[in-house]
Amino acid sequence: MIEKYNKYLVIIFVVIGLMLFSINQIFLKIDALIIISILIIIVFPFLIQYKKYKINKEIEERFPDFLRDVSSNIKAGMTLPQAVMATKKTDYGLLDPHLDKMAVHIDWGVPFSKILNNFARDKTKIIKRTVSAINESIKGGGNVTEILDAIGASIIEVNSIRKERQSATYSQMLTGYVIFFVFLGVLVALQKFMIPTLNLGGSPMFNYGIMFRQLILIQGFFSGLVIGKMSEGKMISGLKHAIILMILGYAVLALLI
Repeated sequence: MIEKYNKYLVIIFVVIGLMLFSINQIFLKIDALIIISILIIIVFPFLIQYKKYKINKEIEERFPDFLRDVSSNIKAGMTLPQAVMATKKTDYGLLDPHLDKMAVHIDWGVPFSKILNNFARDKTKIIKRTVSAINESIKGGGNVTEILDAIGASIIEVNSIRKERQSATYSQMLTGYVIFFVFLGVLVALQKFMIPTLNLGGSPMFNYGIMFRQLILIQGFFSGLVIGKMSEGKMISGLKHAIILMILGYAVLALLI
């Protein structure tokens, strides 16, 4: 339901942005509205996806704690559904609403494998693989507690490797920022020193200034996504970098040009 709502929200933002852009191009001819419409079309849909990414990331980080507690409950003599129900009193952050939904479905008598599959929908690949492994172990009659302990340890190891990767790619992230600010410096130098020597009139310079501000927004947006891909392995994680670069770049050009 939430996923469908997000899709509708993305469509609404894109339509509003396109309408604003079209109206401005036909009737208003206001340069600021071009930038605003581009931000609505591109940034807001990415913000929605980024929010989903952050939620799923926290769920993935807390999932091993949940698996460990379920495994402990099973070892204490509970069945798997009972073990899940017993975790309701524990705080797992953003995982809690999903566990409440699981508990309700268990009360309704929904098959546990279906409950897990519903939970894994729209989650990360690690969560989906984890749920698949749990369901397979249940069907095969394997030792569920060993499976849960092994999967929980595996997720913790993967998250640890990701953090090490982020530390290792820190220099690459800095390089991405340096490249962006070099590009920004080139635009300022062009507008301040080179273009005035090539233009006899004043109006072309103003047009270049508008174009440069639009260029820096485009450059900042895609540079941020690339930085996120290098540092965290997910392009959507670079949205925070994109917003920082776009704001800084546009502010510098607005002040200096």
